[in-house]
Amino acid sequence: MTKDKIDHFVMLIAEFAKFYKLTQQQAHNYIAKYKGLDFCENHYNIMHTLSLADNIESLTSYCRRQGGDL
Repeated sequence: MTKDKIDHFVMLIAEFAKFYKLTQQQAHNYIAKYKGLDFCENHYNIMHTLSLADNIESLTSYCRRQGGDL
């Protein structure tokens, strides 16, 4: 994994946490549990060009399809 991807994931987890009023650890655990990190890695080439709001929306939708309830 490249530094750019890692930086993007860290930023996305932090923003996801703020959006849902979670700690960063809670956000990471939720995203990991529902395979959101795999989704982000697989779609990084598109996601890093989109706004944070679009990224959070896409990630939320994906996690919900995997059983998440946020």
